[in-house]
Amino acid sequence: MKAANAASRFLLLAAVALAAASCGMATHLAYNNIATMYSNAAPMLAWMVDDYVDMSGSQKDWVKERFERTLAWHRTTELPEYRRLLETVAEKAEEPFRAEDVQQVYRELRAYYNRTAEHLLPHVADFLLQLDAEQVAQLEKKMADDNRRMARESGRGTPEERLRRRTERLFVHLEEFTGRLEPSQRALVAEHLRQNVDLTPERMADRRARQAELMALVRARPERERMIAGLRRLIIDTDSWRSAAYREKLRERERQTIGMLVALSQTLSRDQREHLQRRLRGYARDFRTLSAAT
Repeated sequence: MKAANAASRFLLLAAVALAAASCGMATHLAYNNIATMYSNAAPMLAWMVDDYVDMSGSQKDWVKERFERTLAWHRTTELPEYRRLLETVAEKAEEPFRAEDVQQVYRELRAYYNRTAEHLLPHVADFLLQLDAEQVAQLEKKMADDNRRMARESGRGTPEERLRRRTERLFVHLEEFTGRLEPSQRALVAEHLRQNVDLTPERMADRRARQAELMALVRARPERERMIAGLRRLIIDTDSWRSAAYREKLRERERQTIGMLVALSQTLSRDQREHLQRRLRGYARDFRTLSAAT
């Protein structure tokens, strides 16, 4: 499950220039080196898996080869779709975005994620079914260690300090697309985050519940098709096991974010719109080049 989530998120987020970097220069480098990051994704993803399970040499080769196959599929099948989406958004950026425009982008990004995850599921199932007891124990321990680290980091500082860190991270990501935001625009974004309910406790509970089901599935060692079905339920069909209350909170968070993006787009200057269009079309050109490099 961790491998599928990491791989699908990496491929999708790198492709739409939202690579996971924490702040400042790291984020700037991520946004400006999409082609390099994507081209080196197979060894990077294999290294991420090895961080969770101490793999044998043959397992490392197997994982790298499976990721290379996935990337070949992704280049030819998915990147043209990402390019089309970016070009469409760049064209619409001539005017303020409508709520339905942003909602459509959300739906398409979710569909891209699900398709990549679906493509990865058989590979993840094959990998999990070859783990020995020691490797299963390593996987469980690493997830528990990560949970403790995330809980510690998410609780660091006062509520106001945590809000300030989240706000600054969002400014960095937004300004990679719009250029420098004006004080009034920053105030709009900051107010949006102030109004958001902190979902950290629910998110951590959701994470632990999914991990517990994953470990039960791995230890049961079902036949391959049942393993794939179990992974699909945990990774893609999340509404089948998440609580109704948490699902509604996630939907409300999405509605609030869409509202903020629509409101922000109404304030963009001509220079900011042109900056946004250059960014989007630049990424579209990168994906055209990557698609051709098969």
